[in-house]
Amino acid sequence: MKSHLAKLLFFLLAVPLVSTIAQTENTDAFANIVNPITIAETRSLHFGTMSVSTSAGTCILAPAGTRTKTGGVTLTNFTPSATSAAYSVTGAANVAYNISLPTSSVTVTRSGGSQTMTITAFTSNKAGDAGTLSSTGTDSFTVGATLNVGASQVAGLYQGNFNITVAYN
Repeated sequence: MKSHLAKLLFFLLAVPLVSTIAQTENTDAFANIVNPITIAETRSLHFGTMSVSTSAGTCILAPAGTRTKTGGVTLTNFTPSATSAAYSVTGAANVAYNISLPTSSVTVTRSGGSQTMTITAFTSNKAGDAGTLSSTGTDSFTVGATLNVGASQVAGLYQGNFNITVAYN
């Protein structure tokens, strides 16, 4: 009987100790949804008007819209004039984003023909191809590139397209 009483006494003393070891905390959970980031082209990339000799060359269009040339390319002031591509970005206020430019060459083809040229070396006016949306959730940037013109390139309007992507950091 003494041993049963001792066991019961031990059990009754141990139960309050066990219940003070486990604790429960009610924890809050949150999720924050931001406006999706969007991009819109506000001006197309146009290398302007040029001529070429029997030597190949390039037309380098800076993001600021200025052109330089190499090789047999001669830049003219004829219309249409050169313009860097321009984009507007909208999204969450004060949030950083990255710009993904084409990393491989883009082919442009002569309207009504099969002749081609390539565009390479895309660059933006944003350092490190990164920007930050303003307190109103907007920003803008420009893009330039290099047009590779073949020797005696056939005259005409050449066109193609490429993708620019923006994403939150």
